[in-house]
Amino acid sequence: MVVKLFYYFVCFLFIVAFMLVSQDPYSMDLENLNEDKPMIDFFNIKNYKITQNGIDIRSTAKRAQRFDDRDILYGIDVLMIKEDGADRLVSDNGTLKDNVLYLNGNVRYARNGFFNVSAESVEYHEDSKILIGKTPFTFEAKNIKAFGNSFVYNTKNGRIEAEKFRTLVQMREK
Repeated sequence: MVVKLFYYFVCFLFIVAFMLVSQDPYSMDLENLNEDKPMIDFFNIKNYKITQNGIDIRSTAKRAQRFDDRDILYGIDVLMIKEDGADRLVSDNGTLKDNVLYLNGNVRYARNGFFNVSAESVEYHEDSKILIGKTPFTFEAKNIKAFGNSFVYNTKNGRIEAEKFRTLVQMREK
């Protein structure tokens, strides 16, 4: 009786093992992924770019979603540390695709305390370090407040080009 019970138990274990081995529970059907559903969803992200000189870029986001061809970020704050100071780029949300960061909603760029640029949407090209705004923007410095329709700013050499630019200069009384 005990031998017979042991025999049935061993047969049952072999059947269960065969069923587990024949199934493929860990494979993913990558062709049928839903385009609206992210592959990975992160919260409270911090990213550092470290070189021989130390930390060059510190970027944070409240949430990031990774899709097959793009990353969507929310609550973006990027601090770019340079020899002459630090630049800061802040936005409500953005999409990273092919080394271009498309920022939308309350975008602000501050250049080392010298000036600030605000716009509704901006593109930042990571390879060439160029900031492009195709929507109306506001430029603010110490005594200057300016408005324009679009701009291109090269963060490497500090050169800004603007289209349909009007400036208000405040003169200090002596």
